[in-house]
Amino acid sequence: MKQFIEQIKKNLESNGFPQKRVSFPIEKMYELADSKGHSFNKVLELLREEHAISHELETEKVVFYPVVESPFPDLDPGMLKQAMEMMKGMSPEQLQEIQDSVAKMSPEEKADIIKKGKDLGI
Repeated sequence: MKQFIEQIKKNLESNGFPQKRVSFPIEKMYELADSKGHSFNKVLELLREEHAISHELETEKVVFYPVVESPFPDLDPGMLKQAMEMMKGMSPEQLQEIQDSVAKMSPEEKADIIKKGKDLGI
């Protein structure tokens, strides 16, 4: 399976990864994995866990993109999505101000903000 994963990584890089999101036909990827005796779902899992390559499965393609580490690792994905939606309406200056504030926070302060958000139902 290692060789198959290395081939996927090579193909991703030749198509502009990690600077660009890269997609491949999903049916073809499942067929290739199966022909080599691998589970494509397991391949996707290993890409994420061992190589920091995440994915989205769409109707006809699988889209690969780099795993982005959250400054709030304990943040539930639903909360993160809601926060992202809220930030869409902010100016670049406001976003930079938030980024600067978060960068200066200790892990304890970040955990406290997450707890407060959960307590408020956010």
